[in-house]
Amino acid sequence: MSAPQILVLGRDTCDDTTKSREHLVSRGLFFTYLKVDEDDAADAWIRALNDGNWLTPTILIGDPADPTTILREPSNDELDAAIAAA
Repeated sequence: MSAPQILVLGRDTCDDTTKSREHLVSRGLFFTYLKVDEDDAADAWIRALNDGNWLTPTILIGDPADPTTILREPSNDELDAAIAAA
């Protein structure tokens, strides 16, 4: 079974974003990373998903257009569980 698509919407200055990205790298998982503070489309997307707010990271598991799971500021355990369930 292949790994699900993973999209991380976050900021380099956010400790939670850094933690999640480092965790994904340590697990050898490929993911796409969009910086909400540098990309207008990513900014609009994260705000649409979070009632106008930046909750970083917001992580989409599955097809980004119709994600199976949307995680907001997840722990590593929550992230692992969502990936395993996908």
